[in-house]
Amino acid sequence: MAISTLAGIGVLGIFVPAARAFDLICMGVIPAARLSFTVPHSPESGFMQQVEFRNVMTGAGVATSDHLTFDRNNEQGQGIFRGSVRGMADVVLIDMADFQPEPGSEISVGYDGQWGRGTCAPYDR
Repeated sequence: MAISTLAGIGVLGIFVPAARAFDLICMGVIPAARLSFTVPHSPESGFMQQVEFRNVMTGAGVATSDHLTFDRNNEQGQGIFRGSVRGMADVVLIDMADFQPEPGSEISVGYDGQWGRGTCAPYDR
């Protein structure tokens, strides 16, 4: 809150921060495939990014998808994004946020028919 004087008149101003879209990193596990996944989200490109898959036990990189593309919204209004790994394994991401993803938002990721859940957290570039 700020108080200033303008031409002898006291003016009270309240500064309201603008709504902020977050840079996020969303991480989770696909238990049946023994894979962890990581996908960034930015206000500029959303989830149209690459998904990185790693072995849960060793942490070794297993695969990286091509850039996901927006497919459609499902019946619940959730965004569905699709891609693949080298054109062979299908990758699907479902954005489960009500509106713009934010810290704590959940995603569901499918890799070649196996599914897992992830949670988004703030990410500083």
